[in-house]
Amino acid sequence: MNTKCSKPLLITAFVHWLITFATDRIFFEYSLFDFETRKDVILSLYAWGMKIVFLVLLIAGYQILGNTIKKYKSGEKSIREYLFYAGVYFLLMMFLLLLVYPGAWRMDEFGILRDAKTLMPTFWQGYLTSYFYIFALMVIPVPAGVIIMQCALISLCVGFLCERTQRILKLKHKLWLLLPFLAFPVLDSNVYPMRMSVYVFLELCLAAVFLSAILEKRKLTSKETWFAIILTAVVSVWRTEGIYYMLWIPIVYIITFWKQESRKKKLQFVFVIVVVTITVMMPQTLGNKMMSGDQYEITSMVLPLAPLLCEAQEEQLKELQAIDKVIDVNLMIQGYEDGKSGISVFWSEPALIRTNYTSVQYKEFKSAYYSLIGKYPEVFLKERVETFVNSNGILMNTTELYDTDEVANYVEFREEYVGGQGIFTSVRKQVLSLLELNNIQDSSEKLGLYYLVYSFIPQLVVLVVVAICCLVRKQWSGLLVLLGVIGKVPLIFITAPSRLFMYYYGIYLIGNVVLIYGIFWLYSGRKEKPQQA
Repeated sequence: MNTKCSKPLLITAFVHWLITFATDRIFFEYSLFDFETRKDVILSLYAWGMKIVFLVLLIAGYQILGNTIKKYKSGEKSIREYLFYAGVYFLLMMFLLLLVYPGAWRMDEFGILRDAKTLMPTFWQGYLTSYFYIFALMVIPVPAGVIIMQCALISLCVGFLCERTQRILKLKHKLWLLLPFLAFPVLDSNVYPMRMSVYVFLELCLAAVFLSAILEKRKLTSKETWFAIILTAVVSVWRTEGIYYMLWIPIVYIITFWKQESRKKKLQFVFVIVVVTITVMMPQTLGNKMMSGDQYEITSMVLPLAPLLCEAQEEQLKELQAIDKVIDVNLMIQGYEDGKSGISVFWSEPALIRTNYTSVQYKEFKSAYYSLIGKYPEVFLKERVETFVNSNGILMNTTELYDTDEVANYVEFREEYVGGQGIFTSVRKQVLSLLELNNIQDSSEKLGLYYLVYSFIPQLVVLVVVAICCLVRKQWSGLLVLLGVIGKVPLIFITAPSRLFMYYYGIYLIGNVVLIYGIFWLYSGRKEKPQQA
């Protein structure tokens, strides 16, 4: 394999980088030469650091692009198939984005975009999300640039998944392989610039790397090994519940390649994954402590905590005193009795969280919370099951909110950002209403079909059934990969802070892929049988 660096592409990347110093002025507000105070010096050095990282990314991107073009011209089949699927899907996404321009912006992403202007990360949604925003905006300096780059990354993942599937299952139905990625929830998520939109495709690719090696009965190549390591680090850190991947993937690797790989190779794989993941995790851990303290963790408790407090108040349990040192128990109970959920009280009542509690008191708060769960398991489970079953919500009604003058985020978006204005306003509303299955006349009203289409439970059932089949057939490696995917469900079940579809979007998409590709596999198998007879 030729890994020599192309000098023309190196120069191209450098010229592109120099141009971005001018195009950055369209969106960003940062200074590279401000040395008046110590803070200004630090911020200038930080800005230079970001630009240097961007240069490295540009160089790598251009070199990969050049190498891919060479392989395409040489007639390499896998590359041609890969680019075919990725290209078709990307064009479809760009057409969709044109119709709904500038995309589906809802809530948290406005804050991420605002901080990205000064190159600052937002740790609440993961610092990786912020840096994705920043580097995407350095390529295309308008808000929709984030969605364009998101769709490009998703399309590359789709190309990878389709090419692998076609090769393994020996299918000829090329465009049909795009079906799992054309469902309304997937299309809607693709134009929604939030971490989950990309995250689930990275999860899919991680599972596909191992499944393709398992089905083809071979070891991972060197490229696949490093690909798996990087993907594991990203999916472990980018979302809180993904941390178990850091432990699960090494187990999958060791068991799957128990005989094919040496003991030394397996130990190296585990060591590198742990080191890389911890390295990627460190900025997030530090950022959480500095920026959001314990509040992010508290959001994973407040939904079941509210009914638990209402139940416990009748007996005046000592746990209430420990909890009251961190959150205002009376305020939480009052809000819940008024018909608000725990998360609604959290966001609507600034005084809910105490400002002067200690780390010891916070530990006691968590212990008290777990103690209440132990004393009232039926209350906890009732709330969690209701949240689980009803996790089909979409955050905010973007069909109407984008054009209103009553929501500050949307007004700022339209007035402050170049390219923040819509193109086909009426078409945008109709397309988003269709994708989100809203009533055309009243977009705040959901169609009955919505609760079936935006449900992950059928897909979860599919994954469980396939896992049981692997267990019965003693296909341990495939079972391990599927359990890794399904394993996130209990974590989300326990910690989900709201009834949103996006929390289980990964289960929905992976379940769709397993179902539809499984049908292709069964269909192709039946077609081949008469020919083999």
